[in-house]
Amino acid sequence: MSTVPHIQDEGLDRDADRQADAMKAQLRKDVASWSQTRNETSQHHMAEPSAPPARQPSLQPVVRRKKSKPAAAAAKPAHSGTKPFSMSYDGGTTAEYIQYMVDRGAR
Repeated sequence: MSTVPHIQDEGLDRDADRQADAMKAQLRKDVASWSQTRNETSQHHMAEPSAPPARQPSLQPVVRRKKSKPAAAAAKPAHSGTKPFSMSYDGGTTAEYIQYMVDRGAR
């Protein structure tokens, strides 16, 4: 075995480590500048409270709409005795479906 590939691998590892360290240092600088900028802007906002804008009165009188009462709902017809929903078994009635299941031997 030769030591040449081992030396090349170490060189690549060192380059990768240097690049990683450089990237970490750059990230630290970026974070520090962002934090400083954020702190400065937040202190700026805290130091100068904004006053609400002065509203000028309207020259036209305010017209208020009258509340209208909802129209009386039409009287609902009394319960007609039919079900609001009925299952259809391929066009057949429930009784036909039950008979079909009995004929098949279902329990």
